[in-house]
Amino acid sequence: MIPKYFVIAMIISFAYKMSFAAGFKSLEEILNLAYKNNPSIAVSQYSLNAEKSLVISKATLDDPTIGVSTLDRNSRTQYGTIIQKIQFPVRYILQAKVQSSRAASFKSKLDMKKLEIRQQVISLYYAIYSTQKIIQLTKANMQTVKEFARVAEKKYAAGKSPQGDSMKAHFELTQLELELMRLRQEEETLQDTLKSVINEHTFEKIDLVNLKITPPKFYSNRVADSLSELTSKLQDKSPTVKTQAHLLKEAEYKSSLSKWKYVPDFYLQYQQRISGVPEDSQSYSIGITVPLWFWKTESESSAASSKLIAQEYHLIDTIQKMIAKVKELKGKVLIGFKTLKIYETSLIPQAQGAYNSIRGAYRANRTSFLDLLDSERSLYRVRTGFYQSLKQYVSLLSELETQLGFTVSDLAMKHEVQK
Repeated sequence: MIPKYFVIAMIISFAYKMSFAAGFKSLEEILNLAYKNNPSIAVSQYSLNAEKSLVISKATLDDPTIGVSTLDRNSRTQYGTIIQKIQFPVRYILQAKVQSSRAASFKSKLDMKKLEIRQQVISLYYAIYSTQKIIQLTKANMQTVKEFARVAEKKYAAGKSPQGDSMKAHFELTQLELELMRLRQEEETLQDTLKSVINEHTFEKIDLVNLKITPPKFYSNRVADSLSELTSKLQDKSPTVKTQAHLLKEAEYKSSLSKWKYVPDFYLQYQQRISGVPEDSQSYSIGITVPLWFWKTESESSAASSKLIAQEYHLIDTIQKMIAKVKELKGKVLIGFKTLKIYETSLIPQAQGAYNSIRGAYRANRTSFLDLLDSERSLYRVRTGFYQSLKQYVSLLSELETQLGFTVSDLAMKHEVQK
């Protein structure tokens, strides 16, 4: 007898496979595929690994030099020689800190790359959904116009309307057919772009037309209005700002390191007799470098100081530009969010009501065919305008979250896609 849990597991597995066969993939699934397979993320990850691996090497002694020397004084004596160069200890510490800061900047670049990929996937996902919905509306509208044409032809045959009404209907139908061709090409391009971002050869086109995806909520209070608070938040969360901050730290350590070049390095040498006389002879020596050509060290120190100042200004410039960008995006996202609400609560119901009224009036011969077409066009524009606005709104919202480095919406929780 087959256990119940096994049957349940088989049913769930079958349903899961059927959902993939139908072309439906949730936003979460696609994001996980992109994080796993996208080559630009892989490049950033391995670049980070390389920089982190170099930290230990910067704090490690150089390889010793091993050689053989010969002393010829009436008799030949050979010595095995080992020479070890040792920098002043503080320099090893600073070199490791320079590399650690550089590795931290690569970590921030990796975080930024992941956010950029997230933005691309979310924007494409909603763009595909919106385009498929507009295609669906266009097809339905074509059927409606065909019905208009049949009614107009019947009225013309009965002498109740001019022949031009039928011609207008066919002209409208032709325009919709051209629009449908353009939309299908647009969807094909979006699907191909999404596949390239995911970098998965088995990935099939997604079909979202039968879903109802609600617009993501925007929590504007998470984006601080206070300049000081927003600056602090960006310094703490934004990968772009954090990258420049880590580069500033690297420049600070490099500037400090350049000043320690005035301090001499050490050389230790040990020699052990290999052959000849006197037997069991050994030699020890120690040396230091003399920073005689001080103008070279001074020029390097001056260059490091200038680069530090330049990076300070670069960080300030990055923060100021980021604040301006965030404020601009916040304003646009707020307008987009309000626009969608107006579409849902006002424009679509009004356009639908006006269309129903004029359609009934036309059937009763109380209005013209031109008024009917205008009403149909208005309803079509309003319905498709909602999805165009949704696409733009999500694109701006995901861009805002990319710049901030944290979520200000429920996009990260958009797994509850409603069918």
